[in-house]
Amino acid sequence: MQQSILLIGLFLSEKNKHKIYRTAADQLAELLHKNNYSIIKASTYVNKIPRFVHTIFSIIFNSSKYSVAIVPLYGGTFSLFWAEAATVFLKLFRKKIILIIHGGSIPTRMENDRKAKNYLRTIQKAHVVVCPSNYIIHHLQKHGVNAVLIENVLNLSEYSFHEKKLLRPTLFWMRTFEDVYNPLMAVRVLAILQNTYPSAKMIMAGRDAGLLEETKQLAQKLNVIDKIVFPGYIDNTAKNNIAQEYDIYICTNSIDNAPVSTIEMMSLGLPVVSTNVGGIPFIVTNNKDGLLVNLNDDEGMVSKIALLIENINIAEKIIQEGLNTSKKYDEEIVIKKWNKIFKQLNFT
Repeated sequence: MQQSILLIGLFLSEKNKHKIYRTAADQLAELLHKNNYSIIKASTYVNKIPRFVHTIFSIIFNSSKYSVAIVPLYGGTFSLFWAEAATVFLKLFRKKIILIIHGGSIPTRMENDRKAKNYLRTIQKAHVVVCPSNYIIHHLQKHGVNAVLIENVLNLSEYSFHEKKLLRPTLFWMRTFEDVYNPLMAVRVLAILQNTYPSAKMIMAGRDAGLLEETKQLAQKLNVIDKIVFPGYIDNTAKNNIAQEYDIYICTNSIDNAPVSTIEMMSLGLPVVSTNVGGIPFIVTNNKDGLLVNLNDDEGMVSKIALLIENINIAEKIIQEGLNTSKKYDEEIVIKKWNKIFKQLNFT
């Protein structure tokens, strides 16, 4: 019987597909399945506790069916506990462990010696450490950890490039409404932008994680509430449709590792203006395939948006370079890197 790969993460299902964006784990599962790897997934539960229980259950009761496990590690305390527990059980069953480090906050957390030991205890259980950007790799090297770069995969066939002959003051923001994605900055940027461009408008897509109401209140206070559309969660079809009407993508994150959303927008033909935080400058090269500003530099972001609107030649070059960058994340390129890892682990 062919051995499977146990893939741990959060996966889409009929029950949760309207609650979450598609995760890197879900996209990786599809990629591996397309390339004839047998996959066991854990889990589709959105709630953390049931997901944790199902993950441990899957590790134990499917132990005869898989020989390699892929485990994600994000920056939060629960994620670390979850990854630590998973790797402990996987070690008990003598499985090969591939740890994918996604958490953009991990380098900052590891500046604390005690926390660094906690992360390293989990990381050192892995046979292979994978990172989706050089940002985490760079910081792990300081702790004597070598990691392999494998980008988050995108099925680029699901995204249509929208050629634009001019750029309008129409902004696209898409993340979860929570502090780490800093939606309040986007509202402030729109309020300043409309002073120069009265027709400016914005769509803010994503599920609420506690900050949606505050975002709307700020928009009301700054008199831009009627300039913003809040569609909630959107799928790839909606992203393609929005890219026809909105011309510039803004990323206001306060921290991140390798945001797939920026690559999605590059593939759709939208120039990216982003905060220069975490792993973003390892993905977006300033003045080449995107424009970067300091965190909470509202005026700076408005200035970069205006630069794109007023200089179509500059915008076109950035858009084309962005499209070139997005191609690095295509399935054919990424699967070759995963095949190499599996071969190293004697799993084929």
